[in-house]
Amino acid sequence: MIAIVLAAIAAFAHAATAWRYGYFRDELYFIACSKHLAWGYVDQPPMVAVAAWFSGPAGYQLIALRALPIIAASLTVYLAVRLARELGGGTFAQILCGFATLTLPAYLLLGNTLTTSSFEPFFWTLALYCSIRLVRAPASRTKRWWPALGLVVALGAYAKYSILLLAAAIILGLLATPERRVLRSPFALYALGLAAFLLAPNLAWQAAHGWPIVDVLAGDVNHRHAFQNGLLLESFDVLRNAPAFVVEQFVYTNPVAAVFWITGVVAPFRIATWRDLRFISIAFIIVFAAAIALNAKGYYIIGFYATPIAVGAVALERATVAARAALFGILAAVAIVALPLSLPVLPVDTLVAYTKLLGLTGRNGTPAHLIQPVFAEQFGWERLTLDVAGVYFSLPPPVRTRTAIYADTYGDAGALEFFGPRYGLPPPISSQNNYYLWGTRGYDGSTLVAIGATQIERLRHLYRSVQLVRTSTEPYKWIVEGPAPIYICRDPIAPLPVIWPALRWYGA
Repeated sequence: MIAIVLAAIAAFAHAATAWRYGYFRDELYFIACSKHLAWGYVDQPPMVAVAAWFSGPAGYQLIALRALPIIAASLTVYLAVRLARELGGGTFAQILCGFATLTLPAYLLLGNTLTTSSFEPFFWTLALYCSIRLVRAPASRTKRWWPALGLVVALGAYAKYSILLLAAAIILGLLATPERRVLRSPFALYALGLAAFLLAPNLAWQAAHGWPIVDVLAGDVNHRHAFQNGLLLESFDVLRNAPAFVVEQFVYTNPVAAVFWITGVVAPFRIATWRDLRFISIAFIIVFAAAIALNAKGYYIIGFYATPIAVGAVALERATVAARAALFGILAAVAIVALPLSLPVLPVDTLVAYTKLLGLTGRNGTPAHLIQPVFAEQFGWERLTLDVAGVYFSLPPPVRTRTAIYADTYGDAGALEFFGPRYGLPPPISSQNNYYLWGTRGYDGSTLVAIGATQIERLRHLYRSVQLVRTSTEPYKWIVEGPAPIYICRDPIAPLPVIWPALRWYGA
């Protein structure tokens, strides 16, 4: 009952706030992808596009677009509490685990936005749950959990490939402990075969297109920039990225909740009855170390935390009543203070004022800004479209009919494709990620209305005339991208289909 109640609270919290701001930049891209359904995409598996496609009959309204992330977030809370109960946790442990999981800052963000990471907490937690049941089930019943694990890994990979790292870490964790016995079952190979069979269409798509996801990941590492306030969360340098990665784990999980997951990692080595869970702790250490070595962003392993939080909550239930009350009180206080930074419970101007009150912005007489990057990226898209329309319709009609609207990022392209019909704009083109594969839409490129500065130097080499005509500004977007320049490009050195490959770029 506790699991169901807390899962329902999570669902209600997300459903009640998912509409407050606007479309996140990636969501607009996923809506575009949903109109080109395929077994794969340059930069992600197809689940997010399918999720966006389901919201199509509702006009891609925010609450419909985010329905599946909301369900995934509530099910993650349910699984965490269920695991705490099955590990012997009483009422306190279950409530502590559920509340910590429900209010985890990263989980609040992911449950309120459609991204490739939105389904990670659910699938990772479910995979770990299946693996624990696999280890603890009687030998006669392991044949049930192996196929379940294979199915979960495959479905999780259709959301984001990162779950393959988790699967590898689980296997290594089992090999490092006496629980390696479960790997002797022929059903382990059946599970592997099932996962491979289910993933084959997506892997075939990637192979047929030259494994573009590899280029995307490399581009993501090599093109990391500081926010407008100078804060650099991720770096292309491993030695600089590692400390930031570690700090982000505490920020994304709530510093107080970190006590729970750290306890959950350590407890199987200290509590005799939990020795069979050591493979989970080892898997966590492997994932953590691999993420640092691979220069991962801080949120790349966020899906793991619900499980050690459940283990830690049960272990901490052994503390005194006073200690438990103090721990829960501190957790609740920090979660409530941090809540507006992860869940859009406040109007945006009130949020800016709140962060100024906390001293996070507007210090030393400087203007206060919206500093939550995910929230900031939910503003300005229709304003950008309106500014582009002003430039586009200023062109003479004979020129305009041959003019392509080129956006150098998939976020700008997705926004122009979604909002453009309201202002009479044709579908845009872009050379980033899957937009590149969708091509030039028949334009010869004699004239471009080009948006963004990412590819401007390439355009200057490919066009003899590149003129800045307008800059689209959105104060709320300040922390991430800043103003978007709009150019008119004329007189290309060759037709657009010829120079198109020179404009291609893969990355985030």
